[in-house]
Amino acid sequence: MEFVIPSVPVAQPRQRHRVVGKIVHSYTPVKHPVNAFKAAVGMAWFSSDDTATLTGPVCIDVVFVLPRPQSMTRKTKPNPRTHHAKKPDLDNLLKSLYDGLTACGAWRDDSQICECHAIKTYASADEAANVEVAINEIEQ
Repeated sequence: MEFVIPSVPVAQPRQRHRVVGKIVHSYTPVKHPVNAFKAAVGMAWFSSDDTATLTGPVCIDVVFVLPRPQSMTRKTKPNPRTHHAKKPDLDNLLKSLYDGLTACGAWRDDSQICECHAIKTYASADEAANVEVAINEIEQ
């Protein structure tokens, strides 16, 4: 199954901690943009053709298309996609995507992912930021 998430990818932030008495609570702030991204992941998942929960091993292909900075835009030359070698980290982007897909029921747990191919690029000049996802269940 393939679908596109029409949202700017947001990396999973570090957990915050709060001590109440002798108990430590870990949490992500409610107003963090990652929550809106996870909601967009769920909406894109439910609008795709096949929303059955995957139960076996999974292979996922992801292309994170991040916004192109104004300094990289050329008026007279072509502006194709180029590799993005700065923050946010690819593994933190994947964490937020996996959490969003787990929350909407794409699979039982993200430990089912056996294979992952991920790319982080800048958008071309006429393209909006998004995330392209292809998920395949691996037959045993």
